[in-house]
Amino acid sequence: MPVTTIPHPNSSSSASTSISTSATPSTKPVFFWKPNDGHGYLSQWYWSKFTVDNETYAQAEMWMMVQKARCFGDEKIAKQMLQTTNPKEHKDLGRQVRGFDAKVWDERKLEIVTQGTYHKFTISDDAENLRRMLLATDERELVEASPSDRIWGVGFAERNAQRNRHRWGQNLLGRALMDVRTRLREEGKKQG
Repeated sequence: MPVTTIPHPNSSSSASTSISTSATPSTKPVFFWKPNDGHGYLSQWYWSKFTVDNETYAQAEMWMMVQKARCFGDEKIAKQMLQTTNPKEHKDLGRQVRGFDAKVWDERKLEIVTQGTYHKFTISDDAENLRRMLLATDERELVEASPSDRIWGVGFAERNAQRNRHRWGQNLLGRALMDVRTRLREEGKKQG
């Protein structure tokens, strides 16, 4: 299956990403956060090795951070990221990207994470099993229950999330996962 990397923001790419916003309100969301906790396979830090353009990524977090560096033309940091499989180091290096522009990143980050998430569930070493688990969530809302992240998660731990739903953050990772789940389901229908 051919895959492509995210182009530099100055390129002429017209790719767009559609986003699913929520599941049926009457169903309990699927909460996740850390890779070794319940539903940890949904975490960006979950080990899910895949290769794109002869570069191997240990997990989706690594993909996101390497693409972030490349988005701003910082190949030096991107190469440092490719030297380690530790997602904490990727995150730390991601904070050092030269030329970072928050406005540009805000425009690109969801597309980048959605693409990395798609790779995780389609071409990683354990893609078949990961895809099966993701599709088994049916239409349930996928929610990163990180108490400290209101961008990629909701800003609340699972135990407090439901009662604070009106105060949730953006849950961008949950949105990316739901978008990929929809895409995989549609691709499955075309193949079936």
